[in-house]
Amino acid sequence: MATNSNELQELKSELASLKSDMADIGETLAKLARSSANEGRERVKEAASHSRDQARQTLGAFEKEVEERPMTSLAVALGMGFILGKLIDR
Repeated sequence: MATNSNELQELKSELASLKSDMADIGETLAKLARSSANEGRERVKEAASHSRDQARQTLGAFEKEVEERPMTSLAVALGMGFILGKLIDR
């Protein structure tokens, strides 16, 4: 009977240890999830910043082109407007 009692105590001890280990695993997984979320957030911010910079450069180049060749730019805009107008009418 004493053996059963010792085995029961040992089982309780192992279950408590297992519970503690599972809690530690849960904490570790939560830390990993937070880390991944932060990393993803930073990547999105960097990509947005890069896209914004690229858009500014493109707009600057477009403005410079229009300033250097205003008549050509006007003709291109007129042609594109005409083509879009024809496509929309259909």
